[in-house]
Amino acid sequence: MALGPAPRDALCLDGARARPPADVGGPWAYGDFLDIIRDPQHDEHRSTLRWAGGHFDPEWFDLDLINKDLRNAFRANARRRLHQPKPKAPKG
Repeated sequence: MALGPAPRDALCLDGARARPPADVGGPWAYGDFLDIIRDPQHDEHRSTLRWAGGHFDPEWFDLDLINKDLRNAFRANARRRLHQPKPKAPKG
C-alpha cells in the first residue's frame, strides 16, 4: 500500500484552552504544574514558570496565532514557538 503525498498545510477551525507545555509529564503532572504556577508561595513556583517561558495561562487560546504556527510547521527551517506569548500590556 502506497502512502499519499505528505500534507502541505493544516488549519485549526476551533478550540479552547492552552496546550500543556511540552514535556510536562502527562495529565497528572499537568495538574501538579497548574497547582504550582497558581501558588506564588510554592517552592517551585518561580522555576516552574521560568521553565514554561515565564508565563502560562491555561485558558489562553488564539485561533489566528495557532493557524500561523500551523502554517510555519510546514516550512523548512521555520522557527517554532515553544511557549505561549506573554499578554500585552493594556494601552493607555
